[in-house]
Amino acid sequence: MWASSLASLRLSTLRCSLEQAPSGGPVLSVQLNRPAAFNAVSMELLHELHLVLSLCEHPKSMLEALPADFPRVIVLSGAGRAFCGGVDIKAADQGIGGQAWDYRDMRSQQLLSRLIERMRALPQPVVCAVQGAAAGAGFALAMASDVRIASRDAKFSAAFVRLGLTGTDMGTSYFLWRLAGLGIASELLLTGRTLPADRAYQLGLVNELVDSPAELEAAAKRMAADMTATSRMGLQLTKEQLSVAAEGGSLRAALTAENSHQMLLVNNKEAAAVAQAWMRALIAKGGGGKGGSGTAGGSGGGSDARTGAGGPRSRL
Repeated sequence: MWASSLASLRLSTLRCSLEQAPSGGPVLSVQLNRPAAFNAVSMELLHELHLVLSLCEHPKSMLEALPADFPRVIVLSGAGRAFCGGVDIKAADQGIGGQAWDYRDMRSQQLLSRLIERMRALPQPVVCAVQGAAAGAGFALAMASDVRIASRDAKFSAAFVRLGLTGTDMGTSYFLWRLAGLGIASELLLTGRTLPADRAYQLGLVNELVDSPAELEAAAKRMAADMTATSRMGLQLTKEQLSVAAEGGSLRAALTAENSHQMLLVNNKEAAAVAQAWMRALIAKGGGGKGGSGTAGGSGGGSDARTGAGGPRSRL
């Protein structure tokens, strides 16, 4: 089972747990666990993040052969008062295994940037729960996540430019303007200003805002549970196509990919089971058979033309 592989890791800067969401699939919680240092990124923490995320990767061809407890969603959070205060310069000097983190070495820089690439290439959506500071590397980790939930005390800052460096690092020049537009990206990256949670929410950088850090875990779990109430392939292909669209592909390319993905899913047994469960829930709520667009949550009351009370078409 996948959980045994996770348990075999000797982690000192991360706290990881695997839970079964009430609605279905397993959710992996990855918590940065250096609260005394505001979860700042040390060389050890960076290596451990790479190690844990590498366990979550798989070739698309192996999708049907994955163990039942293979995580479908990842929740990324930080212990204590902050999500992540950036790179821990003091700890970086100490390195890991006696190896110092040399900022002048391109390999050290690439170790950070590859973490962002790894997050985006994961088959699982990443839900980031932010309280307190999300600065520098912490800001980049939040922006690289698929969904961000924050408490009202959260503060976001790229901050790199305040250190005399370029304001763009770890993918911030890629993510920020796509999330909030070029003007906001320019303001934050050129000045290093701190963005309070309420403004981040207004700008669309934060998907959901909760009143206190105590509410973050429950909110993140709800978001993850909604995601796991889908088919594994459907969830993975949705994230994949959103990433492709973010790269600036054409409408025709998007439609071609979407058509192909839907044909894969309409002939998938797990997708059929998900559709059946959704229709049963609609009927139980009194929403079935009333027509409409079949919108999420049953507000439309109807179903997609490819589904009925028995799920996707009978060729399944």
